[in-house]
Amino acid sequence: MTAPEPAERGSFIWHDHGRFVEVHPVRTGWLVVWGHYEDFGAVRVNEGNATYRTLGGVRRRVADAALALTRSPGTAADATKLFDFHTFPDHQGELPEPM
Repeated sequence: MTAPEPAERGSFIWHDHGRFVEVHPVRTGWLVVWGHYEDFGAVRVNEGNATYRTLGGVRRRVADAALALTRSPGTAADATKLFDFHTFPDHQGELPEPM
């Protein structure tokens, strides 16, 4: 894993043989995006995304997404371990005002 660019500070990015799971801070919490690359990385295919208010929910989604992408419990456990060692900024999701 490479050092994040300044705009990505606080983001978590996991790659494994053309598959990825990314976590980014957003206004309402944490955005998790997962998918894979095709055509030698020229095409990015997002297979899913979800927003969570807490890192506990994000951790579970990282594990589930890595397992779905790789079908390997060991690889999913490795992604979760990397997630556990990542330093995230203090960030609380703020819900918008009710309509």
